[in-house]
Amino acid sequence: MSNLQNSKVGMAGPTLPMAWLPAIFGLVMISVESTTLMRGGNTGRWLLDLCGSVWGYTDGSTIATANLVLRKVGHFAGYGTLGLLFRRGWHASLRRGWQGTRGGLRAAAMALAVLSTFLVASMDEWHQAFLAGRVSSRYDVLLDTTGAILFNLAMLKFLSWRRSRMVG
Repeated sequence: MSNLQNSKVGMAGPTLPMAWLPAIFGLVMISVESTTLMRGGNTGRWLLDLCGSVWGYTDGSTIATANLVLRKVGHFAGYGTLGLLFRRGWHASLRRGWQGTRGGLRAAAMALAVLSTFLVASMDEWHQAFLAGRVSSRYDVLLDTTGAILFNLAMLKFLSWRRSRMVG
């Protein structure tokens, strides 16, 4: 197995445009979600209408809490996914000239993916500070970056598990 980890990285994989296309799509989704249309008041009203049509009566404070939780879970999962999409793009970009180990390539791609996600989250929150009805929060940047870190760590764990099953 150590020979596999220390072998040089080949050129196989997606073309650069195809490797980055999912990340670009993710950025478009973040841009759409960062508008006044997706402010908390609107999503809360949509959730209230949805729950009202399904269950009839809805409690406003419960809906407000559910709206907040869903929005924060959305931040975590959305930016976690964006972190994986960035990892894919960075991995394909770096591997073309990579001289180190596969593990080093994976670590570099993950680090750049998390950094990219942090920068996008920071710009998104800065942008929201100028929109009516939107709130900018450094805690959302922290939540977004944590999502990218944990999603990437989960991917590394999955890849390690898959490799161990293929070798053993």
